Amino acid sequence: MSDIKTVDFRRINEDEFSRFKKWSVKNYADNLIKSGDEKFRIKAVKEAKSEFNDVFSDGANTKDNYLYIVLNEAEEKIGVIGYQKSPFEENAAFVIENVIKEEYRGQGYGKAAFVKLQQDAKENGFGKMVLNAFKHAPISFNMYMKNGFEIIEDYGGSVIMEKKL
Repeated sequence: MSDIKTVDFRRINEDEFSRFKKWSVKNYADNLIKSGDEKFRIKAVKEAKSEFNDVFSDGANTKDNYLYIVLNEAEEKIGVIGYQKSPFEENAAFVIENVIKEEYRGQGYGKAAFVKLQQDAKENGFGKMVLNAFKHAPISFNMYMKNGFEIIEDYGGSVIMEKKL
């Protein structure tokens, strides 16, 4: 089996976005809790909803957001990945989602999708990619490090990483 798989992207539609929103808010809240701030447990879902609504103010069609369904060779929906024009700095793409369904993990799809995402951002005129990574998720954290991302800020349970494209 090849280390790198072939994947394709398709813009997420409104129905898929609605299902994604429910999952994403819960997943992000869970990650905020796991990142180590115990007092955050009560506020995690509220914070996750607030951030989600800020990032996706107009749903799937929010301006300057590039949110995709990841498709494998059989055109099965295997994940969601995307970035937005960074609200913090010019010419930077900020990763807003990167998830492969559990049954497709460990097969090279995540790596292939992430490489394709970087190419997509570069083709859309971005000079660097920035992301937030949770330290309690070592598989994705290590993948970012292996892909040339460097830690620029460390918050204890999470880090901000960047890479020039």
